[in-house]
Amino acid sequence: MLAYVELFRNTPFLVQLFVIFFGLASGGIRLNANVAAILALSLNFGAYTTEIVRAGIQSVPKGQLESAVSLGLGPRDVFFSVIAFQAFRNVYRSLVSYVVLLFLGTSVVSQISAEDLMRAGSFIDSRTFRSFEVYTVISLVYLAIVLVMRATGALGWTLFFRRRG
Repeated sequence: MLAYVELFRNTPFLVQLFVIFFGLASGGIRLNANVAAILALSLNFGAYTTEIVRAGIQSVPKGQLESAVSLGLGPRDVFFSVIAFQAFRNVYRSLVSYVVLLFLGTSVVSQISAEDLMRAGSFIDSRTFRSFEVYTVISLVYLAIVLVMRATGALGWTLFFRRRG
């Protein structure tokens, strides 16, 4: 697990994408561009999320664990009733931010001809030769989606955590 996290957190996403798409193909495993893109994004997201969640679990004060054990809760109850909620609360904003960064990083998958917003923009640009207009619209679409994602994350925070203390 440590090797996976270190590998994906310490290498550029574009290199990971190329290794999965081109490297596996040279080894006889041919993946569709969209499948390779989803696989690369998932592996990258998993590595970063693992570290975020680990940090969240470690941020829960040790006294909380000791108190739960002294009340006679079993390991499963301690984790789900005490540790997990507090850990998730501690990392929620980081997870929302990373999801936004991951979404913004999807523009890279156009490098292997995976279908995404940038690829569609490049196609339109190649037909119309209106680069400024096309990429301005793409920027505005990304901006609108990110603003909605951040607002949804803030709303989720308010609805889920503020009421529970």
